[in-house]
Amino acid sequence: MNRARLLRIGLKVLRLVAVLLVVSTLCFFSLALLPGDPARLMLGDAATDQSVATLRDQLGLDLPMMQRFTDWLGGVVTGDLGSSYRTGQAVTRILAERAPVTIELILLSQVIALGLAIPAAIVAAHRRRTGTDRALSLWVFTSLSTPDFVVGVVLVWIFSVQLGWLPANGYSPWSEGVSAHLSSLLMPAIALAGTSFALYQRVLRADLVETLRQDYIEVARAKGISSARITFRHALRPSLLGLSTQIGVTVGMLIGSTVVVESLFGLPGIGDELAGAVTARDYIEVQGLVLVIAACFVLVNALVDVLYPVIDPRLAKAGSRRTRGGAR
Repeated sequence: MNRARLLRIGLKVLRLVAVLLVVSTLCFFSLALLPGDPARLMLGDAATDQSVATLRDQLGLDLPMMQRFTDWLGGVVTGDLGSSYRTGQAVTRILAERAPVTIELILLSQVIALGLAIPAAIVAAHRRRTGTDRALSLWVFTSLSTPDFVVGVVLVWIFSVQLGWLPANGYSPWSEGVSAHLSSLLMPAIALAGTSFALYQRVLRADLVETLRQDYIEVARAKGISSARITFRHALRPSLLGLSTQIGVTVGMLIGSTVVVESLFGLPGIGDELAGAVTARDYIEVQGLVLVIAACFVLVNALVDVLYPVIDPRLAKAGSRRTRGGAR
């Protein structure tokens, strides 16, 4: 690995650390500066002044703001996000128990979204301005304009109430069997995949249409190469950059979007836990969960940025030339 590549990696790591520091700062102060007394909000209006004072002391709310921030940030760096006031559990332990369900739900939703979006985009790009393209556009705009929870309610009514094929809510772990496990996640994943599918199809279709107009594609057609080979060997890969960016943004947003879907289907994931913590006004847990969700958004997009040269090696060569030029 040459010096220029190490320098680029080092700069990206420093930028990532800086972004995470900013995210942590915003997360703390956005909650700490909310109006009202957090201790009073957590205990309710019926709480006595003594119990409120005791809780304020436990949470360190009597300390100066900057001291609270540095103490909290030090805990974050060492992996201590505090403990839930409701259950007494460490927030990190709650995340360890809840995160696998949310991660699996998001991954399954993305498999469904990409499995539908990629072929739909290819068909639409090759048949643009035809009835097929218009029909796919109608499907895309319908998916884009329909909220996740509406899709979820419709799916429950069809597949649970009318057909009885899938459970309406609840979560079945792997220990209860593969079929039961996937059945409990299928409808939530489909509900979550709707918006992702629409965004991915639109972005990939637009990039494919532009790529198929390039001169090297015309040369390939003139050589008699089949349309399928041109699409999959020459056009698809350079058209994936926009899709990759959209995936990074969408997956980061989905971590927060699971709040509604997990609550609707009764899945024990991070989203459902966050909804419960907000309802119970569990200040410490909300702060920790929001920080982790925001950090995941940043890390997912950083990973996409790293994968750009893998998707299109020309970017890595261009980056090397710029680095050498700057060195000179």
